[in-house]
Amino acid sequence: MLDLILPLFVASGLLAAPPDPLDFEAKPVNRVAFGSCANHEKPQPIWEAVASWAPDVFVFLGDNVYGDTEDMEVLAAKYGQLAAKPGFQALKRKASVIGTWDDHDYGANDAGLEYPMKEASKEVFLDFFEEPAGSERRNHEGIYTSYLLGPEGKRVQFIMIDARTFRTPLLKREIPEAYEKGFIGPYAPREDEESTMLGEAQWKWLEAQLKIPAEIRLIGMSTQFLQEFNGWEAWANMPRERQRFIDLIRSTRANGVIFISGDTHWAELSRDEEPDLYPLHDLTSSGLTEVWKGIAPNRNRVLAPFLGANFGTVEIEWDDHDRGPRIVLSIHDEEGQIVISQAIWLDELDFDLEPADPVAQRIYSWSSRGVLQATFDGDQFTGTFGGNDGKLSGVLKGRTVTGTWSTPVNQGPFEFTISRTGGFIHGRYGIQGQDGPDSMPWSWTASPKIW
Repeated sequence: MLDLILPLFVASGLLAAPPDPLDFEAKPVNRVAFGSCANHEKPQPIWEAVASWAPDVFVFLGDNVYGDTEDMEVLAAKYGQLAAKPGFQALKRKASVIGTWDDHDYGANDAGLEYPMKEASKEVFLDFFEEPAGSERRNHEGIYTSYLLGPEGKRVQFIMIDARTFRTPLLKREIPEAYEKGFIGPYAPREDEESTMLGEAQWKWLEAQLKIPAEIRLIGMSTQFLQEFNGWEAWANMPRERQRFIDLIRSTRANGVIFISGDTHWAELSRDEEPDLYPLHDLTSSGLTEVWKGIAPNRNRVLAPFLGANFGTVEIEWDDHDRGPRIVLSIHDEEGQIVISQAIWLDELDFDLEPADPVAQRIYSWSSRGVLQATFDGDQFTGTFGGNDGKLSGVLKGRTVTGTWSTPVNQGPFEFTISRTGGFIHGRYGIQGQDGPDSMPWSWTASPKIW
């Protein structure tokens, strides 16, 4: 049955098609759209908005269908339902389509290397994405791959990570304990040296990829990379592996890295700064159809998250600014309206980035509290937020401000660090009188008010 289903898809031209590098020799990649978590059994009206945005490339980041089976005929039939969606067909006529997988299209919920049908599932996946016979991707274990598109000086490298085939089992804990400690999910971090997300062969391949010259590197992965640990599937469940990835970016001096991710059933932008490394960004889009009831904590979140059907975009403005290329990271709702958007300059994603004066930026947009106005007098900091009803006072040491905040109804401690670019703050705060193991459990992030 499987052999009969897939040739029908090929003959009808409904499968996803990888990009041809020759298509981008003269016209570089300007627009990339992506998404995850598309239930094949549901209507998918969001494809109309995706196609209207006219991406050059669309990236599936997993749960592209909800397979959850060890029967490959069933899995192939579900891909067939996706292929037959009129909106998906319209997108295919406009964009190259590439992808990786997550657990449900891999074959089982939260599964890793223990899933028994991963080799057969891989073939169904690669057939859907029209991977050529005899390609390197077909000949190695797992589905990781990369694409380098665009002329020199405007090269975009797509690095597609396989976080399923080699991933060791997660460490479970009791859900009541997770809730009690303020997390939502049932997993605990694995710190042992035996745990892995990628496996050694993929790690070796990744190092080689990061050494390839490129201006922008979009690293596509099914689960989030930069958010704080919250008990759900993510790289935070294996902190040693997460740190290994960061160290690899640092050791290869790979400029221009931006993570795009899925899985969560909500959308958000995360930002993190590590020593001796430019700021890292992780734009999460989930889902194309699937939406959760709530949103887990994330101290690295920038701007407000979005809970609704969505897709993500990366728009590259190569020639529109005197400063050089600018990259706009956005989340769009089902109607195509932008609900999250943040611009970054390409020169900010560079190891040669010169740290900005921490007191140069004075106005920020704090997603939950409106405009934040900062004032510095030497190392003394004062500020207002929320239409001047909120007051801040503290001390600046290096790039970090610690102090107290107050409103007419509440007060408490805070601390935040001003980014190397000067335009972002990342930190946390607490509310006086609320007992707990952490005096400042709530995230506090803000971004530039004006571009």
